[in-house]
Amino acid sequence: MFAAVGMGAGVVDLYNDFSMNWGWSYGVQGGSGDTAFQYYLYDQGRWGFSPWDQPDRYHNESALTWAPKAVAPFLIMHGTSDPTVGFIHGLAFYNALRFNGKKAVLLAYPGEGHHLGGVANQKDLTVRFMEFFDHYLKGAKAPKWLSDGVPYLKKDEKKEPPKPEPAK
Repeated sequence: MFAAVGMGAGVVDLYNDFSMNWGWSYGVQGGSGDTAFQYYLYDQGRWGFSPWDQPDRYHNESALTWAPKAVAPFLIMHGTSDPTVGFIHGLAFYNALRFNGKKAVLLAYPGEGHHLGGVANQKDLTVRFMEFFDHYLKGAKAPKWLSDGVPYLKKDEKKEPPKPEPAK
């Protein structure tokens, strides 16, 4: 159906998300601390039933369930300090796609929440989204970060400015 997919801070396991605290854990603070009970039962979710009432429905509506059937490459963006949709969702979906031999890239933004507040990260995400879609939709050459990857532990290393060539 799609040639490529970009996903930002997506809930991929509805069963798990139902019981998650929004915005408070030992590692992330700043949200309401409420659970998703109200959201899934009566608010935006409007399901009117819990995962214990209809576990198959929560399971079948979760993206994580369908990772083995994905055909399009995924670019997943997630802030590691997201108080609304825990980073574990982005990481779990990335791992599920990779385990099942699918093309997937996870852009993890340390210290960012449900949206990117830092201008440098906003610019970084915009460039990477454009390069990703240019490659998969327009046939452009894959940028080095997409073809070679950037290990998480090397992500924040400062790039050395190019050294001037010696005069001849």
